[in-house]
Amino acid sequence: MPKDVVKHNHLVYIKIMVYCIVLLLLFFPVSLSAGEGITADSYLLVEEDTFNIITGKDYHTPLPLASTTKVITTVMAIEYLEGDEIMIPDSGVRKIPRSKLNLIPGREYSAMDLIKGTLIHSANDAAYTIASHIAGSEEDFAHLMTEKAREIGAYNTQFKNASGLYVEGQYTTCYDLALIFRYAMSNVKFKEIIATKYFTFQDKRRSVVYKNHNRFLFCFDATLGGKTGYTRASKYCYVGAFEKNGKVYILSILGSKDLWGDAKKILSTIYDELPSDKEIQKARATKASLVSYTKTKTKKTAVKKKTKVPAKSKKKTSTLNEA
Repeated sequence: MPKDVVKHNHLVYIKIMVYCIVLLLLFFPVSLSAGEGITADSYLLVEEDTFNIITGKDYHTPLPLASTTKVITTVMAIEYLEGDEIMIPDSGVRKIPRSKLNLIPGREYSAMDLIKGTLIHSANDAAYTIASHIAGSEEDFAHLMTEKAREIGAYNTQFKNASGLYVEGQYTTCYDLALIFRYAMSNVKFKEIIATKYFTFQDKRRSVVYKNHNRFLFCFDATLGGKTGYTRASKYCYVGAFEKNGKVYILSILGSKDLWGDAKKILSTIYDELPSDKEIQKARATKASLVSYTKTKTKKTAVKKKTKVPAKSKKKTSTLNEA
């Protein structure tokens, strides 16, 4: 075969290979190399409107989702309720582990306060109370949550509770979680609450300020909002939205050992400038700040009477104070 023909065929072969590589890059998401140190079991970064995948790893793998569960809990609450309803927690709230608003069984609370507490402070007792109020029990509300997920298109998701506390059989995927968050962000009220940096929770006796757990809100201007989550079994989880050049991107992460480090590495595929580790550490949610505390008059009266009554009456008064 003439040399000119061989050279021509070789060039044609190279052009075909380059064309195929370009097509692969266009139609298949680029995953970050393992060498970049992503610790998450699964992650996904998508463009909101088209849901085109920018990058991801094992994003159809079912995993526990911790408090990112509260995204669907709160958006459903916003849809079901007006916000000014009065909710009264039952005794079950005492057994629920933190994070909590430390709700008191039998006391009255505003529905909107509990929604905000659930989303901003990640309050498990508030999520439980909302679920029980709407559906009669948390279990029944979890069924509604799963049905809602199916409506959204999250078919590989199953809910067992409203808080995200670990329980066997409760799971989602990064793909489904991103779909759920995109749906939630279409709700104006949800979008407003999830972007709130501080929330003041008030009842008759106290006023407490809680800081949003989403650190990006305090150090990354592109952040529209997000929800963190953690349990020992689930590890660190996250779902959030970010804006760039008029487009919105949704990031979901499940099973991370280094949440903010993983998030930065994944977001670096579309952002050149990201917050430093020091800035992210500084944005950490601190302990709640107690603004005021007012003792009730009945408590003051009981203390005064305690030193004046006979021994038998004193015992009776003490029992009443403990109750």
